[in-house]
Formats: sequence, C-alpha cells, structure tokens
Amino acid sequence: MAKVWAQVFKLDENHHENDLYVCLLALRSQIDFARARLTARGVPEQLLRYGFQRLNQTASPAQLPSGWNSHRAKLVAPECGAEFAWAAWTLRDEDEEEMPAEEMQALNAELAELEGGLAGAEISPYLRDFVAHQIDAIRAALRVYPIRGAKPLQDALKQVAGSYTVEKGRLEQEQAIAPAEAKGLLAKTAGVVEKTAKVCDNLDKIKKFGEGAWGIAQSVGAVVLPYAAKQLGGG
Repeated sequence: MAKVWAQVFKLDENHHENDLYVCLLALRSQIDFARARLTARGVPEQLLRYGFQRLNQTASPAQLPSGWNSHRAKLVAPECGAEFAWAAWTLRDEDEEEMPAEEMQALNAELAELEGGLAGAEISPYLRDFVAHQIDAIRAALRVYPIRGAKPLQDALKQVAGSYTVEKGRLEQEQAIAPAEAKGLLAKTAGVVEKTAKVCDNLDKIKKFGEGAWGIAQSVGAVVLPYAAKQLGGG
C-alpha cells in the first residue's frame, strides 16, 4: 500500500515517510469533508455507506504495511463506483478551478530557490527562522493541494499574514540593521507569499462557500508587500 499511495500522491521514489502520512491524513480529511457536503445537501446516509467508508479505511496509515490486493476488490466493487459517481454528480457545482501545473511548479521552484539562498546567507537567527517558517507553511499547503484544493493554501496564507502582523515590530527592527542580502531574502519571501495569494484568488472552491470572497491577495499583500517595497527602495 505504501508504494501504491506514493504513486497516487505522485511522490518520488525517495519520498519521505512523513509526506506519505501527511497526504493520507489530508485524504481522510477530504473524505470527511465530501461526506459532510453531501449530508448537508440531504443525501441519505445509506447512499454513502460503501465507497466512502472503504476508501477511508484503506487510507489509514495503519494499512500501509498491507498489500494492495487485499483492498482492491472492495474499492473497485460496483457499489463503490456508483456511490462515487453519484457523489461527483451531486457536488458538480462545487468544483474549483484547478491550479495550472506550471503555476504549481513555479511556486515550488521559487520556494526551493528561497530555501537555497537562505542556507548560506548572512542573516540573523531570528530572520532565518522567520523566513524558514513561511517557506514551510506554503510548501506544506502545496503538498496537499492536489488532495484538498485551495483550503490549506488559504489557511497557510492566513497563518503567514498573522506572523507578519504579530511580529511587525521585531521584523522592522531586524530589517533596519540587516545587510542587503537579508533584506533581499525578505523581499523574495514577500513576493512568493503575494504570488501564492494571487493563485488562491483564482481558485474558487472556497469562494463558492462564501469564505474567501474578500480576496486573500489584497489582504495578504497589504501585510507583506511593505517588506518588498523597502528592499526595492520604496520606503
């Protein structure tokens, strides 16, 4: 099962065990989310008793040592296929736009570049930890995006914006005395955060539920862009 799930989640051959666990937990969360949406639409519980339950059981980390063949027959059974097809049809108007592959690759590449620059940079321990925290938050959300969609990205950006807001005083002090290299890293971090927020605004699943209609890019940009502006000579 570990090999099967690694293929499903498109983890490379040297995937970290932690990534596999994170993806499985994200999948189980999404299964519960889908069932909740179906229940809210009045779908009877008896129509959800096969496929969702079996998929949830198969996605348990406890099943990783087991063989795929011990689960396959249960999941491909006709009653499961019918249940999943019915669920997909019922929730068809709750689809969100899918992030283009090139945007996903670009964001991951920028995170990798930022992390690489951080490794050998002349930067204070505080700023190093702060930037690393933002990288980790966005990367973790991108890891589960194919499974859970935009919601983890929205949550990560709220977390990032909160960090900038709470740490504002210390950040301004640190930036004032930071060398140019450190200021450049802060500017790049702000740029990656803003770009991620703009991508989120193009994914409308959360907006359809009324939770993201305000546009997260505008709110997050107001918090992080001053750090980029200072590096570019704007303040």
